[in-house]
Amino acid sequence: MRKAVTGFGVLLIGGTLSCQALAADWEQMGDEFFSGASSDVFLGMNSKFREKFYTKDGNGDTLEDYENNGEAQLTMGVNFISGYIGDTFGLDLSALSRSELYSETATGYSLYNYGMKILKQTDCYYTTGNSPQYRCDGFSGASGITQINFKMKAGEGDERLNFNTGLGFYNGGLISSSDEDDVIPTSYTGFELDGRWGNTRLDYVFVNGVMSNDDSGVQDVMAMPNYASHINYSSPEAIEKRKIDFVHSIGLTQKIGGLNLTLAAADAQEYLRRYHARTDYTLKFNKRDNLMFRAQYYRNHQYGSVWEWEKTEGYPAKLENQPDQTELMNYTVAWTLSPWTIAFHHTRIGDGGFSYGFGNVKGILKNDTAGNYGSMRRPNGQVWAVENTLDFRYSRNKWLKGLKLTYGYHYGTYFSDNSRDGETDIIGDTSEDEHAFTASYLFRHGTLKGLSFNLKQAFYNDKGHKYNEGKINDTKFDIAYSFPLK
Repeated sequence: MRKAVTGFGVLLIGGTLSCQALAADWEQMGDEFFSGASSDVFLGMNSKFREKFYTKDGNGDTLEDYENNGEAQLTMGVNFISGYIGDTFGLDLSALSRSELYSETATGYSLYNYGMKILKQTDCYYTTGNSPQYRCDGFSGASGITQINFKMKAGEGDERLNFNTGLGFYNGGLISSSDEDDVIPTSYTGFELDGRWGNTRLDYVFVNGVMSNDDSGVQDVMAMPNYASHINYSSPEAIEKRKIDFVHSIGLTQKIGGLNLTLAAADAQEYLRRYHARTDYTLKFNKRDNLMFRAQYYRNHQYGSVWEWEKTEGYPAKLENQPDQTELMNYTVAWTLSPWTIAFHHTRIGDGGFSYGFGNVKGILKNDTAGNYGSMRRPNGQVWAVENTLDFRYSRNKWLKGLKLTYGYHYGTYFSDNSRDGETDIIGDTSEDEHAFTASYLFRHGTLKGLSFNLKQAFYNDKGHKYNEGKINDTKFDIAYSFPLK
């Protein structure tokens, strides 16, 4: 009996010590998780307004017509970035809510995934007839979780490896979670790997699910519906045909003094492969003044069953004669004498134009000749641009440090091989140009620290397609305020 009691006592003491040790471990992990954590609240207002003045009708005759479109929304987001448990594991969480402030369409409907791209489009459907379209009658806000990201890390400083998986904003290689025209970033399921060793960086992203600002949940990776396609992209058969198993991309960057070299490749299964090479060289005169040279090359190679379906069934009117391969080359020279920078850009685009997305997965394209409205990526195009920027980040006046002003003039010429052969009603050799103004300000001090304003104005002149020829005034205005909770 005494042995049993003694044994029970030893077991009780051992169990108590184990529980205390476990409790201590959990307490330590909790301290590590929260002590290095940060959280913030994001408040914003996003708006875009567009005036369009038509100068020719479908027959090429003179026409005076006008339409006005606009959208605006309020956004509120919460971000939580944890510390690392054992200096290895962590978790990031984000949520976002959007509310409609204003919407106006000249026709009473909007074309799917076309136009303002501020609000979520609702009540979408295909029209019938000789020229069917994918239209949406309504707009709305949206709310939901945008990030549940599990993270791991190894190493510190210039030698480190980061791994993220779950639902997150993954960027690497030629894959991006947002572009300059996005108000809300796109979330992906998959994983992201980012390694740095001194002046060498290697990143890789794998995506097998997408949650964009128009989705209430995670969707399959797939080719995007075209608002003017001649088939109902939303039918079950079409959805199955345009599914892409996954998209992945790898990128390598090497820095050698003032020289940066970048190589990247991406593959959307059975749809599109893309390759990219870029070199930047910066000749520094001092800490603030320099001369920068950049050359870059992009190549698209579309292939596989999804692409063939789009060409033959999805949208043959547009894609049947589209070349399977096309390219874009861009050159930049920029001279900075702080606070002023003047930059000259030139771009050449191959036949077929150049797209940079992978279906509903966003891609990266650093096209310096693009304006605030015009993408300047039309078939067989050449684009020239000059930009003047005043950046006051180094100003001695602390209230000027957050001010940045840019004016750019962008001019492009392009043609379609089919138009030269007389096979299409698109005007053959023609041009487009844009005056682009950008002003931004960030409060870096005082009570309003974290408040920012961003204005983009474009005056665009299109002398191209008979049905679209005209002038466009495009205004984008955003207000954002981010403040830490801890």
